[in-house]
Amino acid sequence: MSLNRFRQSNFTPDFTQVLLGTVTVAAIVVTQQNIVVAKSAQEVAEIAAPITVQINSLLGDGSGVIVAKLGQKYTVLTVNHVVEETSTNYSIRTHDGENHLATAVTRLQTDNTEPDLAIVEFESNLDYPVATLGDSEQAVIGAQIYVYGYPATGGLTGAEREPELSPGLVTSRPKTRPEGYTLRYQAVTWSGMSGGPVFDGAGRVVGLHGQGEFGFAQTSSGDVAPIKTGFNAAIPINLFMVQLSETPLKREDLQIDETSKTATEPTLSLDNPGDAKTFFFRGLSLLDQGYAWEAIESLNQALKRDPNLPEAYFNMGLARTLLAANVTQEIGTVRGSNPIADYTEAIRLNPGYADAYYNRGLAYLELKKLDLAIADFQQAAQLYRQLGREASYADAVQRIQELETSM
Repeated sequence: MSLNRFRQSNFTPDFTQVLLGTVTVAAIVVTQQNIVVAKSAQEVAEIAAPITVQINSLLGDGSGVIVAKLGQKYTVLTVNHVVEETSTNYSIRTHDGENHLATAVTRLQTDNTEPDLAIVEFESNLDYPVATLGDSEQAVIGAQIYVYGYPATGGLTGAEREPELSPGLVTSRPKTRPEGYTLRYQAVTWSGMSGGPVFDGAGRVVGLHGQGEFGFAQTSSGDVAPIKTGFNAAIPINLFMVQLSETPLKREDLQIDETSKTATEPTLSLDNPGDAKTFFFRGLSLLDQGYAWEAIESLNQALKRDPNLPEAYFNMGLARTLLAANVTQEIGTVRGSNPIADYTEAIRLNPGYADAYYNRGLAYLELKKLDLAIADFQQAAQLYRQLGREASYADAVQRIQELETSM
């Protein structure tokens, strides 16, 4: 069993400012250091700020990362669905507030069997630093990552957007996924961050963020329901390196550090969990890989050690939703498959848990309890609006309207 995810849109009109600065970096750098030093979140943010850019157009907003400088020509790596429309112009807004017209776009994806990647070029006589690329194979399950980009939330678009750093842990590394999204993690992301860099604990770019927020699961009636999951995904940077010959760039144009990580860059070990945090994360990892029963067991172990974890109850609800949708044709006939009690407990512990309301609404809808479903979607919509999650708000409102029309 599995969840089928789709990419996070950057064209929904739906935070914190960091230090700015410019540094001139040589284009050809391959480090020879033997020790990888783990950095704090603030240090990663300071690395990310000057190399991460906005990609704006009349159709919507995305993010990208500067990966090369040749004279006055800069190359930005992003995801293809941010720049896939050939009939529009794109502009690059750098961290200093300067806007640069995109002079060329090279789309590396021709269909969804290929990685969702593209590069955009712009010219400037200003000095901007370039990203250090790492080895994405080192981003194993349990490894620390940071997603950086420009959210389009709360109605903010274009130049109004502010950068956001979101920490997370790698939850799974599937061998294949549509469009190359094989680096998966649990981190909070928003529309507009697609194309933004994913950093490892040493501040090296190991992926390009592009999918997030929720996925699909089949209901017992055969319909497809968008279940909020919180899992996100990136295209590993190694897939870009494989396609480098399809771009104007050469390996020597890039700044690369493939030094093997050491104990200074921590990875959460799941082999012998002993505390609530490790059991919780093991449950997330198992759930992301499709092992629902095993995920429930680990999440229960987490709750035995800390009964006040709304996220554990929420993800237990996700696991039961998968069981109800995929193991049986009738919700509730598999032992413990009804997710409503778990979502309810998550809401009790966190009354502002918008996604728990949304998913519980889906569960009530499956049971034909339309009044309860509408009430939950209304609460979810209110919270989504307060949180600036405009796409989720619109989705919840649409569900309410459809249900009220059908009654």
